[in-house]
Amino acid sequence: MLRRDIEGLRALAVGLVVLYHAHFLGLDGGFIGVDVFFVISGFLITSLLLREHDNSGAISIGNFYARRARRLLPASALVIVLTAIASWVWLEPLRLRNLGSDSIAAAGFVSNMVFAGRNTDYLQAGIPPSPLQHFWSLSVEEQFYVIWPTLLLVLLWRTGRSRTRATFGIAAISIASFALCIWQTEASQPWAFFGLHTRAWELGVGALLAIAWPWVRVVAGDVRNALAWIGVAAVVFAAFWLDETMAFPGWLAAIPVLGTAAALAGGDDSRWGPSIVLRHPAAQWIGARSYSIYLWHWPALIIGEAWAERPLNVLERVGLIAVSLVGASLSYRYVENPIRHSERLQARPALALSLGAVIIASGVGTGLVVRSADVELSTDVVAETPSLVTTTTMPVTPGASASTTTTAAPIPDGPPSPVANATAPLDALYAAVDTDEVPANLEPSIGGAAGDKPVIYDNDCHVDFGATRPNLCEYGDATSDFTVALFGDSHAAQWFPVLESIAVDNGWRLLPLSKSGCPPIDEITYNSLVGPTYPACRPWRENVFALMAEQDVDVVFVAASNRLLDPDTQQPFADSVWSKGYDALIARLVSIGVVPVLVTDTPYPGQDVPVCLSKSVRDVSSCVATREKAVRASRQQTVIDSAVRNGVQYLDVINWLCTDKACPVIVGNLLVYRDSNHVTTAYAEWLKPVFAAAIEPYVNGVRSRISTS
Repeated sequence: MLRRDIEGLRALAVGLVVLYHAHFLGLDGGFIGVDVFFVISGFLITSLLLREHDNSGAISIGNFYARRARRLLPASALVIVLTAIASWVWLEPLRLRNLGSDSIAAAGFVSNMVFAGRNTDYLQAGIPPSPLQHFWSLSVEEQFYVIWPTLLLVLLWRTGRSRTRATFGIAAISIASFALCIWQTEASQPWAFFGLHTRAWELGVGALLAIAWPWVRVVAGDVRNALAWIGVAAVVFAAFWLDETMAFPGWLAAIPVLGTAAALAGGDDSRWGPSIVLRHPAAQWIGARSYSIYLWHWPALIIGEAWAERPLNVLERVGLIAVSLVGASLSYRYVENPIRHSERLQARPALALSLGAVIIASGVGTGLVVRSADVELSTDVVAETPSLVTTTTMPVTPGASASTTTTAAPIPDGPPSPVANATAPLDALYAAVDTDEVPANLEPSIGGAAGDKPVIYDNDCHVDFGATRPNLCEYGDATSDFTVALFGDSHAAQWFPVLESIAVDNGWRLLPLSKSGCPPIDEITYNSLVGPTYPACRPWRENVFALMAEQDVDVVFVAASNRLLDPDTQQPFADSVWSKGYDALIARLVSIGVVPVLVTDTPYPGQDVPVCLSKSVRDVSSCVATREKAVRASRQQTVIDSAVRNGVQYLDVINWLCTDKACPVIVGNLLVYRDSNHVTTAYAEWLKPVFAAAIEPYVNGVRSRISTS
């Protein structure tokens, strides 16, 4: 029997999600609509399976999967195919290639694991998200459906007190999942957000309500009605109170989850409970189509923004939501319902399962076609790498920036002819500003840019968000009595390739000590991937200091993104915070016998460079940011001032990446950025002559003083 209150709750859930994604009503916590869906699914599926078990003494797993295939697969496959077609027309080529993989993951219901593995930040993405990213929640539910019938059958193995036994079993699983959710939200928010293991308790709460329903339904109606109103109020409160700055899911997810369970407990037959609102015809219409609305609204918004090439205004968002409602209504009427209620498919579960397999294959096939699409990511132009040859080096004194004299070849239209100059790599950079076309021999290629990371990302020498201890990794000359370290976040790690090469040349032992999003200064930072206080950052930093003292580090290069966020404002730290932080950091390093060298930050181009270039292969200049926009000059100066004030060396890298007016994204055949703010390994290695000329005299001078003291 259809419970109209549940249809109303579905309408509430999908409404919250759509309003959140469309940025309406200031509903910053509308993402909790997904949590409402999870509880409803756990309740309904478990109720269905229990009813079957009570009537027949068994659960037909094949019939269950056939019903799920009829219910879920046709509409989802339709959206995958139509999204792929629309993306082919309007999405940036590089994102289109990624969409192929996303289509395969969506069709196979493993999107949640794919996006968690990418460390996708669903709540505050730095680059445009995938048009199929919303399939993550469907993947969680499908994975639950794969496991749950068999697990419930095991819990209901015996008769008699089987419901009691099952209740304790489900409760134990749910409590364990909830505890894991709280822990992983702090350790790695992407996995906490997308993972079945951290969301299972939400489905488990619904399952517990279903299995306890014989006891719940005898509770006085007035009590259940009051509880249901409290539950609906809790869901609405969470939608308005929560936002992307909070550590979610974690324990905060308990608010909408328990609220939904309380609302479900109210039942559908109340005269004064929330069901009087949830039974409204408009709520019933939306609730019946909630699955299709969920499927359609997200691709419409994401592809619409890609087509507009700018943030959408209110009218455009309203229009796209209207379009998605029309699409959802049509697919509900002509695809979802006919297949779901087909008497032939209901009578022949094997046929339904076969149809499901064909539908999944169509989604996977669509993904394979998109992935293999021959999109233009470069032109026929072949460029050459500008040469850098050091001719003169100058001694560097503490508190002064290094100076070098080099030669460079500008980017030629044809075969290059080296042109000597004394300000390299500025000539190459000035020539790069006028680059029009993406060369065929771009290194790394646009498609391979995201993977062009230093080797320390692959062997855990650069640690991720959850780590509280650095790993001891030795590079350069591991037997050397002189040790250099690289300390900071990913903006320190980006310099590892060139520093490693220089360490090998000079016989230095090199220790990479870097952690994603964790600055070297002693500040609590907000990080949307791990929550508002980044709890693993400070312990890791303290352990780095201990390791440097233990390993007798002589010189440390310190670098960090200067756009890390204040947890109170979610805005970049003020210059004064960096100034005080660097002063304290220098004092701390000197106190343990380490000589610091401060490295200024690299530019922020303002967009994901490979994505931009993929749609501008003949208009590279459209992806180039001005120096004023890409460089926070006052923050760069803060680093320099702190070094001068404390009498230590600094390395200003901005003139290696920008002219006085602009910051090129391609230099010769070299791609400068792998994303929106990290330098490629190829470009870092190309800078070796100027990098070496800048640091070798000073560092080897420190080494000489140590050896003679």
